[in-house]
Amino acid sequence: MDLYSTKPIEEIDTKRFKNALTNKNITVPLHALDHLSRGQRKIFKEEELINILSRETPRKIYLQNNGRYAAYYRKSDGFRKLVLDINDKDVIIVTFIDVLELPKITLK
Repeated sequence: MDLYSTKPIEEIDTKRFKNALTNKNITVPLHALDHLSRGQRKIFKEEELINILSRETPRKIYLQNNGRYAAYYRKSDGFRKLVLDINDKDVIIVTFIDVLELPKITLK
């Protein structure tokens, strides 16, 4: 098993996920926006990502083999996948990507 693999290993229920976010500081490091063009940076601001995480309910949440979480939020043009590192005090939005549909994942 690869420690750094992003392979989903467990589906997380919404209640457990929301509890993991409670009373934690949400941050978006600069490298989370590195893959965006200058024009896209005007659209995708860190406040938008924080609002998604704190106000919306994800459709699917997976714990990845590397210990991070992948949460999929429904949008008008598909889904926004947020990759999160959750520790005792902080929730760090590591990166995000827009995808057309939810991945078809079979957990063993």
